[in-house]
Amino acid sequence: MNTNERVRVLYVEDNSDSFEMLRTMLGLFQIDLECAANLSDALTRAGSERFDLYLLDTKLPDGSGISLCRTLRAVDPEIPVVFYSGNAHPDEIRSGMAAGASGYITKPDSDKLALTITRLLTDQRERRPAFGDFRVLSAAA
Repeated sequence: MNTNERVRVLYVEDNSDSFEMLRTMLGLFQIDLECAANLSDALTRAGSERFDLYLLDTKLPDGSGISLCRTLRAVDPEIPVVFYSGNAHPDEIRSGMAAGASGYITKPDSDKLALTITRLLTDQRERRPAFGDFRVLSAAA
């Protein structure tokens, strides 16, 4: 990933303190964090804006982050989804991963977050064929 390139992440979280803390921390890593406080707002923004990654809490005031993950995956299976949740129960983690998440980090372990986001986006971009690379396109056909 180009170190000068800023990344847009939609963080679906109803706790404004958690959002502000992560926005400041991730900003140091060229990651712009946008916030949706509930499922409805997240779906509206995901449908009208382009994000590089979705960061979800599992429990939202109007629904489940796990069901949101399934919806986001159905619409665009290429954009990485990561859970950042205080729920560390193994069944919840399995449910999040089964819903299509690319990763699950439990709060308050924010140290891994920037590295995970950067790694997932780098991996995603490396899997995409470069525009105009006909050898790659021909091999895939």
